[in-house]
Amino acid sequence: MPEEKLYIGSRIITAYPLDECSFLKDFKGQDVSNRETRPGYLVQYPDGYTSWSPKETFETAYREVTDSEKAILNS
Repeated sequence: MPEEKLYIGSRIITAYPLDECSFLKDFKGQDVSNRETRPGYLVQYPDGYTSWSPKETFETAYREVTDSEKAILNS
């Protein structure tokens, strides 16, 4: 097996809070009537891919872009 290596990546995404059951029901069309839900985020990537991330995982990997950073991105 090849040697494992460490990687760091970064990207700018859009996201908003959305619990897991709402994501599964509204975006995947799944029946969630017998399922407990978890807090999390709907994540939309620049290429259009949409996914759901658990709250802890998301908040460990991402932070909100500040107004100063938005100004730099929009210039």
